[in-house]
Amino acid sequence: MIHELYHIDPDHSGIRRIERQDGTYSANCHGHQFFEQVADMVTTYVESGPDPAVYEFLRHDFDALDARFGGVVATTFRTFPSFPQRYIERAALQPACDGDGKGILIEPLRPNQLPTLYSERDLQLRQFCKKTSRPLREFRAA
Repeated sequence: MIHELYHIDPDHSGIRRIERQDGTYSANCHGHQFFEQVADMVTTYVESGPDPAVYEFLRHDFDALDARFGGVVATTFRTFPSFPQRYIERAALQPACDGDGKGILIEPLRPNQLPTLYSERDLQLRQFCKKTSRPLREFRAA
């Protein structure tokens, strides 16, 4: 839930735009349905009456969090910055092609380089710094 709250742009009315390394914004952002799902999740969370102390840190930027708490640490996936997501997989039975098939571009499916299934064994604690991050230790669920 906390991750989804970070999608809210504090300076604009909406979801954060994804900035590329060169400072321009990606048009390859989440679609409208994703925005609606995030809004629904946030609404459900806020309506549940959570303790404001749980999400109070969202009011601060990185520098303020670093100064106040002496650093920023979070549980992440070992494959950080990647995260579990839906993957395109080749259908076992391919659909029949109507017509002669000429002029149809068929793109090969690249094999997945990351896991498609995750468990608590895939979590780790990570310290975040201004320009980098580093794993601290493996996370072990209680």
